[in-house]
Amino acid sequence: METDALPLERGNVDMTSMLPQPQNRESPPHVVSDESLTPTHQNQQFMRRVCSAQDTAKSGLLPDIPSRNRHHPTEYGALNGPFEAYKSTQISFSSPDGGFTPKMPLTLARNLDSKRFKALFLEVLVNGTSGIIACLLSSTLAVSCASVLVGHETQLASVIARFIDMNLLGTAILSIGLAWQSRAPWTLGSIDVFVAPIMAEMAEKISTHLHGDLDKVVPTTVVMVAMTSMVLGLVFFVMGLFRVTSIANYMPYPVIAGFLSGIGAQLMENGVHMASSKALTAAFFTLEVQVLLLPAVAFASLARLGQYFKFPVAFSFPCLLALSLVGFRLISSMYGASIEELGHGGWVFSWDPVVVAQTPMWFPWAEIDFNQVHWHTLTYECTGFMVSLIILGALKYSVATTSLSTLFGRDISPDNEMRVIGLANVASGLLGCCGGCHYLSAMGIMKQFEAHEKVPALVCAFLVVCLWMTGIRLLQFVPKFIFGGLLLSVGLHFLEAYLVTPFHFLKPIEKATVVLITSSFLAIGMLESVAMGIMISMIELIWRIHAVGCVHHETTGALSRSAVDRTPEQTAYLDKEGSAIFVLRLQGYLFFGTSVNILERMETRVHSLDFPKLKFVIIDFGLVPSFDATALLNFRKSSTLADMYMFDIYFCGLKPDIELALRQNHYSQRVHLLRSDVDIALEICENELVPDKLFITPETPRPGMSLTEWKRMNQLELWERFMAASTEHNGTSNYQKLLPLAAYLETVVVPNGSQLVPERLRDDTYFICFGYMNFVMDSEFSNAHNIPGVRFSEACDDDGVGRGYSDGFPNENDDGLDEPIRVSNRRKMSFVVPEESQWTPFTTAKSRLLKIGPGAVIIPNVAGMDPEYKYFATSDCVVLRLRAVAMNTLEDQAPHTAVAVLKLINVRLATRFRHSSKRVSQMSSLLYK
Repeated sequence: METDALPLERGNVDMTSMLPQPQNRESPPHVVSDESLTPTHQNQQFMRRVCSAQDTAKSGLLPDIPSRNRHHPTEYGALNGPFEAYKSTQISFSSPDGGFTPKMPLTLARNLDSKRFKALFLEVLVNGTSGIIACLLSSTLAVSCASVLVGHETQLASVIARFIDMNLLGTAILSIGLAWQSRAPWTLGSIDVFVAPIMAEMAEKISTHLHGDLDKVVPTTVVMVAMTSMVLGLVFFVMGLFRVTSIANYMPYPVIAGFLSGIGAQLMENGVHMASSKALTAAFFTLEVQVLLLPAVAFASLARLGQYFKFPVAFSFPCLLALSLVGFRLISSMYGASIEELGHGGWVFSWDPVVVAQTPMWFPWAEIDFNQVHWHTLTYECTGFMVSLIILGALKYSVATTSLSTLFGRDISPDNEMRVIGLANVASGLLGCCGGCHYLSAMGIMKQFEAHEKVPALVCAFLVVCLWMTGIRLLQFVPKFIFGGLLLSVGLHFLEAYLVTPFHFLKPIEKATVVLITSSFLAIGMLESVAMGIMISMIELIWRIHAVGCVHHETTGALSRSAVDRTPEQTAYLDKEGSAIFVLRLQGYLFFGTSVNILERMETRVHSLDFPKLKFVIIDFGLVPSFDATALLNFRKSSTLADMYMFDIYFCGLKPDIELALRQNHYSQRVHLLRSDVDIALEICENELVPDKLFITPETPRPGMSLTEWKRMNQLELWERFMAASTEHNGTSNYQKLLPLAAYLETVVVPNGSQLVPERLRDDTYFICFGYMNFVMDSEFSNAHNIPGVRFSEACDDDGVGRGYSDGFPNENDDGLDEPIRVSNRRKMSFVVPEESQWTPFTTAKSRLLKIGPGAVIIPNVAGMDPEYKYFATSDCVVLRLRAVAMNTLEDQAPHTAVAVLKLINVRLATRFRHSSKRVSQMSSLLYK
């Protein structure tokens, strides 16, 4: 059954069915019988459950459920709610067929109604108080931004009421839009103080250019504010639409913490200025200013003290707010102070009565004359400011939306929030109002109240609209120290959460970054402090990446081998001289801070006296996404080093774009570029390192005849050739016993690139006489879907040979520098909206586990049962096949020969086990060392 789950307190979950319940359910197998399907038996089972539940209630074993939980009936009508079952001794049930329907006790029903009423009252109180506080903060911010826009003692200051109404209406639009579309909890919109100073400069330019004519300045300034909101909204919407905001997700945590703690410091500064109307100057330390500030500090201290003792915020904060407001009004009434006297003393807002009377319901598009708008002045004076505002606003809002996830501890898409902000700003601009963004400080208050995530914003919007309709005179009845105390309390919470708490787990350099951003937030500005923090974090990151280095690990050819199945003589030689091969596996992006490690490791190996002379260097790019110009310059230096000390360099595991960049630069003849992985590079170096005499000795002959000559041989000649390549059987009694096996074998030719069919590998045995094969499997944790240059096909013929495989191994006389480059460069559509990043399963690639040649045996193994294990021919091969039917016939007719064949297979199994164990050890070193 698919359900909606609403998590409640203490881990309880209230389940509500989303799909209709079927009438006839299929009974489980252990209860399906004629007796269990009768109505009498069902009633007995139901009554047994009722008695069991009532006994549990009498024993006091039912859990206590919090009173704020919702109540819904269960499948059998039992109330799943807080009715204090540990006190009640009777539980009411109702049978689905209506046969058992006792009444609920009257006392229980009354208790249930009482608890529901209390929960409803508490919810209304919390959301209403949150909305009122948000309205107070938002309206105060709207008034402050309007005063910044018109300036002090300017001609526009005489019409500040109109701009206050613009900001109030814009605040309501932003709150409704964010509550409707935003995914952030406790979302609330407000006029952004960031754009107010820049728009004030634009308004001053307009006023100067129009010589202070208010009939022209006011409509032009109003249109400027609306156009600024619409342009910023379009920019933010496009940023969210094309998902470029997520780049701020890569911002270091110290920068985010410093940004949020800087907001807290700025809120505390605004709270002090709101309560005292004085900046931190000499006049601030006078007795009169300190008397104004003291109630705000007391308000914030009591609020934080209540949170420290974990008093319910839903009751403590409204009580503190009500007591502060009522106490202030009582004291002012005792002294007989009027609103004008309180405003003159700095206790309330001291607005001009004429300005207050002009504020109710002033709507821009209905009041201004568009014929008086000077469009030339608007474009001429504001273009430069608009460009700066777009750039700074994009950076600022990207940081702000990214910090929402850190602030609320949940995954919030910054791109979605940017789209919502953009649409809200466009709507505000179309209505002639000023735009804004999330009001983070007020959202922090909503979080502390644990209010509903959307209702307080709607309550705030409703109250702001009422304030817009009635005028701002109501704000003069609220003392300023309440606004200042709210800002101080929230600012202190931000500093405690993002400045003090991170000191327990941050490193010293990260602590210094947070403190520097917080302190410079007030001194030089928000964007400058964030930029400074990013620069410090980048320098620290470069230093740490340099300490880690770009070399994942280094090894030699004596410790890491290719997957080639070699003879004992070749293996012994590589154990002794394999250190002449030096392997470097790189990792990460190669840039100026890490690529120099490659040269340092190579120079150290060249001058080392503990190993043989360096002959080959293998540099694996399998874990390298790209590199910069400095790394390319260091690769050129490595080429010079190779010419100087006469060793060859093999760049392997190259991606197409990396290979293209490397081929565009000149290298010496000792530098080779390979698309294949490190296993192929090791095979090439091992073949060059092993002396030719180990390949041409009679015991291990290297085939010198053509494929046509091998095809003409009969089974006996091919079997003798195979035995000659198998040194452990030549000249022994077991060799004589194996000769009769030729009569039971059949010749199979495997073309280059073909696959042995898994169904045949499950039963048949193959003996390789000519050519080479790769034993491959699918491996995870790869960025490619196959080996570069390799194509696979499942088609096959009757001989058990599949078609369509080509090896990526280069030719003997080809160093890989003259191969054609084919880089996929398909043009993408210009206006395609990127999709959200989603998790995808690990991709797989073909990995070579073993390369076998003449003298090798392919025995029935897991490759015949697991389709991931396959044998592919890397050249034209001639093999002998022993069918399962022929093996049964051999056991009946020549048991001694059958025993010899089984001994041969056992020897191959032991060799394969040793080789596999070594390969597992090598691959583990590549992953974990």
